[in-house]
Amino acid sequence: MQTGTMPIFTAIAVILISALAGGRLAMLCRIPRVTGYLLAGLLVGPSFAELIHIPPLVTQAALKEMKLVSDIALALILMNIGSQLRSENLRRWKQRIFIFSFTESVMTGLLVGTAVFFVSEWLVRHSVVGLSLTQSSLLFAIFTGTISIATAPAATLMVVREYEAEGPITSAVLTLVGLNNLFSVFVFSIAVQLLVAPGGGLLSVLYQLLVPVLLGGLAGLLLSVLAHRMELPSEHKILLLGGVTSVAVISRMLGLEPLLSCLVLGIILADSSPRWHRLVKALNEVDYPLYVVFFVLAGANLHIETLTHIGLLGVAYVLARTAGKLVGGRLGARFGGFGQREQSWVGMTLLAQAGMAIGLAGTLAKLWPDGGRLVETIVLGSVVIFELIGPLAVRHGLVHAGEVPLLALLRKRAPQSGMEGLHDIANHFRTNLGLPVGRKLQDPGDILVKHVMRHNVETIHHGTGFQELLRIIAHSRYDRFPVVDADDNFIGMINYTEIRNLLFDQSLAGLLVARDLVTSQISAIPPETPLREALKLLQKKRDISYFPVVDPAQPQKLLGILSQNDVLAAFRRLGPDQ
Repeated sequence: MQTGTMPIFTAIAVILISALAGGRLAMLCRIPRVTGYLLAGLLVGPSFAELIHIPPLVTQAALKEMKLVSDIALALILMNIGSQLRSENLRRWKQRIFIFSFTESVMTGLLVGTAVFFVSEWLVRHSVVGLSLTQSSLLFAIFTGTISIATAPAATLMVVREYEAEGPITSAVLTLVGLNNLFSVFVFSIAVQLLVAPGGGLLSVLYQLLVPVLLGGLAGLLLSVLAHRMELPSEHKILLLGGVTSVAVISRMLGLEPLLSCLVLGIILADSSPRWHRLVKALNEVDYPLYVVFFVLAGANLHIETLTHIGLLGVAYVLARTAGKLVGGRLGARFGGFGQREQSWVGMTLLAQAGMAIGLAGTLAKLWPDGGRLVETIVLGSVVIFELIGPLAVRHGLVHAGEVPLLALLRKRAPQSGMEGLHDIANHFRTNLGLPVGRKLQDPGDILVKHVMRHNVETIHHGTGFQELLRIIAHSRYDRFPVVDADDNFIGMINYTEIRNLLFDQSLAGLLVARDLVTSQISAIPPETPLREALKLLQKKRDISYFPVVDPAQPQKLLGILSQNDVLAAFRRLGPDQ
C-alpha cells in the first residue's frame, strides 16, 4: 500500500468503526442514531482534537479527499426529498401545503432577519468596507434570513427511516423539507445575484435558477426512460447512483450548486417513472452505509471553535430560527387548514439544519468575502447546535404525533448477555460440525398490539362524498379506511372492494357518501392483544391487511391501526435469528 493513501484508508477505517460505536451508544442512550454518528465524527475529527491538543484520528486532508462521498450522499438524499414533491403528494393537500410552507418559511426568515438586523445595528455595530452600518446590517439580515429557512433533509430522512415513522404528518414533514429548501435556494440565488455578486443581474439570476431546473428535469426524464428498460434491481441501483452523481458533477462544471439540480431530478423522476417505487426500494438496500459515512464526515467537519466566534449575532440567529420554526409551523398549519397534531408538532421537526445551509453560506463567502465570511461563521456555529439537537427534535415531534410505533422506541437489546452469546456461538459451531445443540429465545408474540400499532390515523368523515373519497384513496396505501361521525366517534370501516364495485355504476356513485359504504362486520382488536393472537387473526382473514384498534370499554373510540406489515416486522426484528 502506498504511503500517500494511508491517511485515506485510516480515515475510512476510523469512520466506519466510530460509526458503529456511535450508533450503538446512541441506542443505549435512546437517542437517534444520527446524533450518535454526528458525535462520533465530532470526536474523531480535527476540531475536537485541536481543542484537547491531540493528533486527530481523521485529518483535515483526509476529510477534503472524502468530500466526494459526502457530495454523493447529499445528492441522493436531495433526490429522495425531491421525490416527496411529486404531483401525487402535492395534490393530496392541494394549496394547503403551499400555504403551510410559505407561512412557516416567511415567519422564520422574518424573525431571523429582524433579530440579526437589530443586533448588528444596535449592539455589534459591524459594518462592511464600502457600506454604511445600516446597509451592512440589512444585507446580514437578508442572507441570514434566507439561509435560516433551509432544513436539513438528511437528518430528517434518516430519523424517519430509523424509527419507521409513517402517516400523514410524516409525509407532510418530508414534503415541507423539500419546499423549504426550494424556497430558500430560490430566494438566496436571487438575493446574491442582485446584491453582492460581481456582474450580477437578471441574466445571472435566470442562469442560476433555470439551468439547474432544466438539468435536473432532463436528467430525471432520461433516467425514467432508462429505468423502464431495466428489470434487475442491481441495474436500478447503478442507474440511480450513476445518474445522481452525473448531475452533481455537471452542475459543478457549470458553476452551479447541485442542490437545486438534485431536488428537481427527484421531482421529475418520481413523477415520470412508473417504476419509481422499485427504484427507491433497490436504492434503500445499499444507501444506508453511504448515509452513515455522510453523517460521520459531517460531524468531523463541524467546527467547535466557531461556537466561541458567533457571538451575539449567532445567539440571535439560533433563538430567532428556533422561534420561527415553532411559531411558523403552528401558524402555517392553522392557515393551511391542518389539524391540531400538525399545529403542535410539525414545526419542531423542521429544526435540523446542516449541509444545505453550509453550502449556501459557503457560496456567499466566495462571492462576498467581506460580509459573507461573517455570515458563514454564524451559520457554521449554529449548525453545530442544530445538527445535534435537530434529530432529537424530529424524533420528539413524530413520536408525539403518534406516527412512530412504540416498539421502534425500545432499546434494541442483544438476545443474550456476553457469556450467553459466546456459548451460543460455540453451539452454532458445534452444530455445523454435526453436533446438534442450541436453544430458542422467548417468543416475541408476547408483545402487545399497542406497542406496534400506528396511533395517528387518517380518518374519513362520514359525510364525505364519493368523488372526494376516491381522491383520498388514490393517495393512501391502505385497503380499508376508518370512518368517523361528526363527534369523531368510530362507526366502521370502508372496504376498497365495495368502492371498486361502485366504479362501474356511476349513477349510484353520485348519490353516495362515506357512511353508506361502512360495513358493520369489522374485525377490531383491543390494544392489549398479544401479537400472537393478532397474527392468528390475520391468518384467518387473509383478505384483510389492516385492523382498527379500539378501546373495549369505548368501542366508538379509535385508538390506532394495526397493519400486517408491522406485525411481521416485529416478529422479524425480535425473532430468534436476531
